[in-house]
Amino acid sequence: MKRIFLLILTLTGAFAMAEGPCAKDRETLCAGVSHGDGRMMKCMKENEAKLSPECKASWAKNMENMKELKAACHDDAETLCAGKTHRDLAKCMRQNKEKLSEGCKAEWKEMKESRKGRKG
Repeated sequence: MKRIFLLILTLTGAFAMAEGPCAKDRETLCAGVSHGDGRMMKCMKENEAKLSPECKASWAKNMENMKELKAACHDDAETLCAGKTHRDLAKCMRQNKEKLSEGCKAEWKEMKESRKGRKG
């Protein structure tokens, strides 16, 4: 299950986005932290108490969405991309997007739409 969570972080870029409600928090609290390898997420989590109210709300919504996405896509990742981890798993899932279950596709679409609504 941990690798599915990492896949979701890789695919969504949670808190690694350049814009949105956590941009200033990210720049202030995690300046110099690299993106795409989980370090940004770890930094933001370590600084959770210092996050702005807007960022905390976005964080909570992201966590909720990630749990739903993880549940919906777990079997797809295991079946289509067995043995893959991190970026290789993300790449494999993108390459197999047409083969994903309807539930996984629906949750993925909902995650993207929710994230778009929180940018800016």
